Amino acid sequence: MTHSNQFRPRCPTCDMLAEPGVSDKYLPFCCERCRLIDLGRWLNEEHQLPCDAADEDTEDSPPSGSPTLPPGWHDA
Repeated sequence: MTHSNQFRPRCPTCDMLAEPGVSDKYLPFCCERCRLIDLGRWLNEEHQLPCDAADEDTEDSPPSGSPTLPPGWHDA
């Protein structure tokens, strides 16, 4: 298979085509720089995964009554 027939994804950071063989270890990014830029955006919370407000309420708040302890933990 020649390089011209290979699938070449676009970098989600800079929108350039990834070069086959050159940027394989950075896929889907074209280079380490774009990969680190994307990581910084996640760490700065510029990117977020969507979630329902109902999911957030049930995870953070303990159920009414006494709190449940993880397995193996006992009241002192």
